[in-house]
Amino acid sequence: PTLISLGEKYNKSPAQILGRWCVQHGFVYVPKSVKIERMVENAQVFDFELSEEEMATLDALTTSDAFETFFGLYKKCVNRDTSKDGSMEGVKTDITID
Repeated sequence: PTLISLGEKYNKSPAQILGRWCVQHGFVYVPKSVKIERMVENAQVFDFELSEEEMATLDALTTSDAFETFFGLYKKCVNRDTSKDGSMEGVKTDITID
């Protein structure tokens, strides 16, 4: 509901709202898509700005459980996209939050 309502307010998709959240936090925002329309959509995060209150609302969605779920998916994708033998040997899986 939070992403949908913010998307409606700014006429953006939930992905664009999260992309803007990343940009405003100074995170490296590197969306991945093979579809041209999604590439264009992913780049359209610089023509609006989330308020401090909206940023705080989105920040509150990031719980320890959500992070653990993300980390599990991250490891799966890194292994799928990076390793040649199916092992995680030599693959960087540390996530740092400064």
